[in-house]
Amino acid sequence: MENNIEINVHRTNRLKTVSIQVLRGEVKISVPKNLEQIKIDKILKSKSKWIKKKLFLQSKIVPFSNKEYVSGESFLYLGRHYRLKIIIGKKYNTEFKDGYLKITVKNKPNKQKIKRLVKKWYLEKAQLHLNKMTLDLSKELGVSFNSVKVRNYNARWGSCSSTGKLFYNWRIIMAPYKIIKYVILHELVHLKEHNHSKRFWKLLKSHYSNIDYAKQWLVYNGHTLTI
Repeated sequence: MENNIEINVHRTNRLKTVSIQVLRGEVKISVPKNLEQIKIDKILKSKSKWIKKKLFLQSKIVPFSNKEYVSGESFLYLGRHYRLKIIIGKKYNTEFKDGYLKITVKNKPNKQKIKRLVKKWYLEKAQLHLNKMTLDLSKELGVSFNSVKVRNYNARWGSCSSTGKLFYNWRIIMAPYKIIKYVILHELVHLKEHNHSKRFWKLLKSHYSNIDYAKQWLVYNGHTLTI
């Protein structure tokens, strides 16, 4: 490994094998307590390309800052950034028009009220688009499903029940189309292979070749898909 990459070596009696983690720009290798340093160096050298790739991808992570829900603030939708525009009017309304996400409120803007209106708009758009995309892609796979619902998941992007009910994290509607397509195909393939076996990944790859890119994109950018 290069000298400018700091490696944190953790020795423990609890391990019989070696594991390497790259998290927040730091490299940690956990090894059995008595493993010789020369063997550790050899392992790190063999994994150097993988480690550098992980470090590079993590350096591209976009920082996230909390929203203030004021005019001019940027919101993601289908992979693109759009500006929020707050308007005072006679009734509450939310619309996507002229490249803006326009929120009409009846009096002085209230942050929590605007947030609720924005989230309601996202939920409606997610239900509409994800249902249509699922229907189109299901025909490509030759599978049928019972229903599509959006949910407020914290740690997953989608799920598939044994009865053919598909559930998606509504926040995925903020991602680029190719990432949304991956999530939908992932769940649709579960209608044929309700597991993560080699057969599952082989079938998914036959319909979506760049699986690794989509998975990495979600790992390093998923935190930005939020309001």
